[in-house]
Amino acid sequence: MQKVLTFAAGAAVGFVLGTRSGRQTYEKMRHQSLELWHNPAVQEKVSGATETVKDKAPQVQHKVGELAKKATHHHHTETSSTTTPTNGAPLGDAATPAPAAPTPTEVEPTTAAPPTRGESAG
Repeated sequence: MQKVLTFAAGAAVGFVLGTRSGRQTYEKMRHQSLELWHNPAVQEKVSGATETVKDKAPQVQHKVGELAKKATHHHHTETSSTTTPTNGAPLGDAATPAPAAPTPTEVEPTTAAPPTRGESAG
Protein backbone atom coordinates (compact mmCIF):
# COMPACT_ATOMS: atom_id res chain seq x y z
CA MET A 1 0.00 0.00 0.00
CA GLN A 2 2.84 2.37 0.82
CA LYS A 3 4.41 1.77 -2.58
CA VAL A 4 1.13 2.65 -4.27
CA LEU A 5 0.83 5.88 -2.27
CA THR A 6 4.44 6.81 -3.02
CA PHE A 7 3.90 6.18 -6.73
CA ALA A 8 0.67 8.22 -6.73
CA ALA A 9 2.39 11.12 -4.95
CA GLY A 10 5.27 11.02 -7.42
CA ALA A 11 2.88 10.93 -10.35
CA ALA A 12 0.93 13.89 -8.96
CA VAL A 13 4.10 15.93 -8.43
CA GLY A 14 5.28 15.06 -11.93
CA PHE A 15 1.94 16.07 -13.37
CA VAL A 16 1.85 19.39 -11.53
CA LEU A 17 5.43 20.30 -12.28
CA GLY A 18 5.78 18.76 -15.69
CA THR A 19 2.73 19.59 -17.76
CA ARG A 20 1.06 22.74 -18.92
CA SER A 21 -2.32 21.70 -17.57
CA GLY A 22 -0.61 20.76 -14.32
CA ARG A 23 0.94 24.19 -14.13
CA GLN A 24 -2.45 25.77 -14.77
CA THR A 25 -3.97 23.63 -12.03
CA TYR A 26 -1.17 24.64 -9.68
CA GLU A 27 -1.69 28.32 -10.43
CA LYS A 28 -5.44 27.95 -9.88
CA MET A 29 -4.89 26.24 -6.50
CA ARG A 30 -2.34 28.87 -5.53
CA HIS A 31 -4.73 31.69 -6.44
CA GLN A 32 -7.55 30.05 -4.46
CA SER A 33 -5.35 29.54 -1.41
CA LEU A 34 -4.23 33.19 -1.49
CA GLU A 35 -7.85 34.30 -1.77
CA LEU A 36 -8.73 32.13 1.22
CA TRP A 37 -5.80 33.45 3.25
CA HIS A 38 -6.77 37.06 2.57
CA ASN A 39 -10.43 36.41 3.37
CA PRO A 40 -11.47 38.74 6.24
CA ALA A 41 -13.13 35.90 8.16
CA VAL A 42 -9.94 33.81 7.99
CA GLN A 43 -7.79 36.76 9.02
CA GLU A 44 -10.13 37.42 11.94
CA LYS A 45 -9.65 33.83 13.15
CA VAL A 46 -5.88 34.08 12.66
CA SER A 47 -5.80 37.33 14.68
CA GLY A 48 -7.89 35.77 17.42
CA ALA A 49 -5.62 32.75 17.61
CA THR A 50 -2.54 34.98 17.66
CA GLU A 51 -3.96 37.03 20.54
CA THR A 52 -4.85 33.88 22.46
CA VAL A 53 -1.32 32.57 22.08
CA LYS A 54 0.14 35.92 23.17
CA ASP A 55 -2.15 36.01 26.21
CA LYS A 56 -1.47 32.42 27.28
CA ALA A 57 2.27 32.30 26.54
CA PRO A 58 3.40 33.87 29.85
CA GLN A 59 1.18 31.46 31.82
CA VAL A 60 2.51 28.48 29.90
CA GLN A 61 6.08 29.73 30.31
CA HIS A 62 5.58 30.10 34.07
CA LYS A 63 4.05 26.63 34.38
CA VAL A 64 6.84 25.01 32.35
CA GLY A 65 9.41 26.83 34.49
CA GLU A 66 7.80 25.52 37.68
CA LEU A 67 7.74 21.98 36.33
CA ALA A 68 11.38 22.25 35.29
CA LYS A 69 12.36 23.47 38.77
CA LYS A 70 10.44 20.59 40.38
CA ALA A 71 12.10 18.08 38.07
CA THR A 72 15.53 19.57 38.74
CA HIS A 73 14.92 19.70 42.50
CA HIS A 74 13.61 16.12 42.50
CA HIS A 75 16.66 14.94 40.53
CA HIS A 76 19.00 16.90 42.82
CA THR A 77 17.55 15.42 46.01
CA GLU A 78 17.79 11.88 44.59
CA THR A 79 21.41 12.43 43.56
CA SER A 80 22.50 13.99 46.84
CA SER A 81 20.80 11.30 48.94
CA THR A 82 22.86 8.46 47.46
CA THR A 83 25.85 7.27 49.40
CA THR A 84 29.22 6.79 47.86
CA PRO A 85 31.58 3.87 48.38
CA THR A 86 35.21 4.35 49.27
CA ASN A 87 36.20 4.81 45.63
CA GLY A 88 33.98 7.92 45.35
CA ALA A 89 31.53 6.53 42.79
CA PRO A 90 27.84 6.92 43.70
CA LEU A 91 25.85 3.80 44.41
CA GLY A 92 22.89 2.79 42.28
CA ASP A 93 22.47 2.99 38.54
CA ALA A 94 25.37 5.43 38.14
CA ALA A 95 27.79 2.88 39.68
CA THR A 96 26.81 0.23 37.14
CA PRO A 97 29.51 0.10 34.49
CA ALA A 98 28.45 0.88 30.97
CA PRO A 99 28.50 -2.02 28.53
CA ALA A 100 31.75 -2.32 26.65
CA ALA A 101 31.90 -0.94 23.13
CA PRO A 102 32.11 -3.63 20.47
CA THR A 103 35.56 -4.46 19.26
CA PRO A 104 36.34 -4.01 15.56
CA THR A 105 35.91 -7.74 14.99
CA GLU A 106 32.39 -7.63 16.48
CA VAL A 107 31.22 -4.86 14.17
CA GLU A 108 29.61 -6.10 10.99
CA PRO A 109 31.05 -4.57 7.83
CA THR A 110 28.77 -2.22 5.97
CA THR A 111 28.57 -1.69 2.28
CA ALA A 112 27.85 1.65 0.76
CA ALA A 113 24.69 1.93 -1.28
CA PRO A 114 25.30 2.41 -4.99
CA PRO A 115 24.77 5.97 -6.20
CA THR A 116 21.29 6.77 -7.43
CA ARG A 117 20.59 8.21 -10.81
CA GLY A 118 22.14 11.66 -11.09
CA GLU A 119 24.67 11.19 -8.30
CA SER A 120 28.35 10.58 -8.74
CA ALA A 121 30.10 7.66 -7.11
CA GLY A 122 32.70 9.91 -5.47
